[in-house]
Amino acid sequence: MKNLKAQIKLATTLGLLIFYITSCYHKEEVDTVLTLRKSKNYRYELQLLVHHEGRGNIHQLDASKYSFEASNWLYFNQDTGKVYAKDLVVTPKRNETDSLYRKFNLKGFVQFSKDSIHIRLITPHYIDQDTIVDEWLDYKYNGSYKLKKAW
Repeated sequence: MKNLKAQIKLATTLGLLIFYITSCYHKEEVDTVLTLRKSKNYRYELQLLVHHEGRGNIHQLDASKYSFEASNWLYFNQDTGKVYAKDLVVTPKRNETDSLYRKFNLKGFVQFSKDSIHIRLITPHYIDQDTIVDEWLDYKYNGSYKLKKAW
């Protein structure tokens, strides 16, 4: 009888753990229309509004749903043609163009078309967190988007 209770408890615990692990997820989706605005430090800022949705926190055995919005910001001085990575700033914090939040040593470009923008950037991944590049990774929000000018 004691052994059966232990087995039931173990099966219940394993079942709950499997439920938590399999029900947890996180999904990110960028707005299909990006907003281009005038900026203080650079001529323009581009907001990439990202919708986050998910369920659960495996570390706290919490399976509740959540959703929130966050933005990435690109800063540059022209709104036509091709803007190369050396001429733009990418940061998750608005107007923080000279801070620790800024992504450094990017490669690639942002290309403007009539009513759209194409983001094609790669970011370095460092072996030692500072100087030696291990590999180059696609920027998380690369893609083609419709462009809305807010002026």
